[in-house]
Amino acid sequence: MKAAKPLLILTGLILAGGAVLAQGYGSGQGRGETMAQFLSEWDMNADGRVMAEDVSLRRAALFDMFDLNGDGVIDAGEQVNMASTIAGQEEANHGGQGRGQGMGQGQGQGQGIGHGRGFGRDNAPGQRIHGAMTLAYNDTDGDGAISASEWAAATPRLLAALDGNGDGQIDASDFGR
Repeated sequence: MKAAKPLLILTGLILAGGAVLAQGYGSGQGRGETMAQFLSEWDMNADGRVMAEDVSLRRAALFDMFDLNGDGVIDAGEQVNMASTIAGQEEANHGGQGRGQGMGQGQGQGQGIGHGRGFGRDNAPGQRIHGAMTLAYNDTDGDGAISASEWAAATPRLLAALDGNGDGQIDASDFGR
């Protein structure tokens, strides 16, 4: 029984540590879960890290998703749809709580957009991703619409915003407090 007691204590400590990681960083998700969710949506080649090409591919897919008429521009009506989708998903994921201050005029989180590194209490990428989906972030020519080229040109800024340690990739080292 004496040999079993240290093993039982060690097992309890391991389980408690796992429970701590599973607790939320202000958004109801732990670091491991947030990273796994982010990677599932943004790691396009499934190599365990998100590189510039992954961000470009994911943003292109998001652009296509919100360019409802396929004309290569997210116009005012499509921007309303995008903002509504983002806000609805954030409400579903977080009950309307834990919203950080997004870049530009971020509205929240959209269908399949991902969780993310917030400006609030957590280090998930969502708020930065959400902010990078706004007119203010993308519309460089000021015409009130987001062209595919403007959207693509903003992608390196998003990568830099998500890459907390500046190593050119987003991985577990970029998540955490």
